Amino acid sequence: MTEQKKSPDGKLATRYFREFYLSYAADMINFARKYVDATTAEDIVHDIFLDVWDKKSTIMVEKNLQNYLLAMVKNACYDYLKHKKVAETFLSKAEHQLKIDAMEYYELSENESSENYNLQAIYDSIEKLPPKCKIVFEKAYLEKQKSATIAEEMNVSVRTVETHIYNALKLIRNNLKLLKSISATLFFSAFFLF
Repeated sequence: MTEQKKSPDGKLATRYFREFYLSYAADMINFARKYVDATTAEDIVHDIFLDVWDKKSTIMVEKNLQNYLLAMVKNACYDYLKHKKVAETFLSKAEHQLKIDAMEYYELSENESSENYNLQAIYDSIEKLPPKCKIVFEKAYLEKQKSATIAEEMNVSVRTVETHIYNALKLIRNNLKLLKSISATLFFSAFFLF
């Protein structure tokens, strides 16, 4: 096989794109920061530039390029915030359901030792979470930190933090349901043995 060399046009396109990026990226990030946090603003702008690079042969801008790019940023921020609102609503419902499940689980216990067992079951579920998921969950629920603070501290996007929280709530909830089901099965098994 022969080694393929980069065409001069490819190098030229890369150089022009780099200049294009350097000319507009800072303004776009600052504009995005009016609507979203700094990390998310950078993510959005980088995604837009990747999209522009991928579609470089099909994008036609007849008006002011900067206005076109800022409109793309504004739309991407709007989409992000809309998605975040839906995700937060879902996370809030999941958290609410987790509390209900925990309350129902506690109702099965009638004495202090079984309550301690139930609480231990929740902590055991937290311990079984994947490492990063566990850290994010503990920061969010045990330390009461906000998603943006956790994202900044862990050097990840807010979306990543929200995903970890969602996954943690889902896993803990499933573990509680499983334990509740096992407890009920054991109770009924013991009841029918007598």
